[in-house]
Amino acid sequence: MKLNIGCGNTLLDGFINIDNSPTTILSKFPVPVLRLFLRSRVINVHQLEFAKKLKTKKKEFLRADCLKLPFPDNSVDLCYSSHMIGWCLSHRQLNIFLAETRRVLRPGGTVRLSFFDFDMRVDEFLQHRDTTILFQYVPLGMQEFGFREKLKFLLRPNMRGGIVLNGATIVLLLKQHDFRNIQLLKAGETTMDPALIGSLDLNERSEESVYVECVKG
Repeated sequence: MKLNIGCGNTLLDGFINIDNSPTTILSKFPVPVLRLFLRSRVINVHQLEFAKKLKTKKKEFLRADCLKLPFPDNSVDLCYSSHMIGWCLSHRQLNIFLAETRRVLRPGGTVRLSFFDFDMRVDEFLQHRDTTILFQYVPLGMQEFGFREKLKFLLRPNMRGGIVLNGATIVLLLKQHDFRNIQLLKAGETTMDPALIGSLDLNERSEESVYVECVKG
């Protein structure tokens, strides 16, 4: 069994695709209502497309909380998550997520995580020195809260305190949760058996990502 946790709009074949964003609830609304939400700027075009996709791919998707995965202990071969951590989880939530991931993995099961590389953004900042650009990549940075934004904020409980990450930080956290064989990888690289990879894109968002793999000891 393979999990794609925090899948967003990327549903992978051969994986159980998991997300609990408000858009997954909105997918139950008729498309004309969703378009009204779009015109009112309660949702954006990406959320609209995601909701429409879920209407046609219900069997490939499971609405679940990444902090309480609905699977037995030692039952999963691969936990994959792309660009969920670093934006959507606070420090406390990130530790819960890693503990849950370790719980459901079988011994020897693999984790592959990717997230935007804050070190890269800092290097760019040292060149352009524009703080407004830098803080576009910090959770909730520079965001103004009008009525619509407050409404969306209330609908996204996991967006309250995301923390930026780099390779060194994620390695430290994974060690604290007793993961083994932790390796930071370049785009396209993997330590996994090719049979396990399936439809996984090893180069996803390669221009901005850190990739890390490890196993449950």
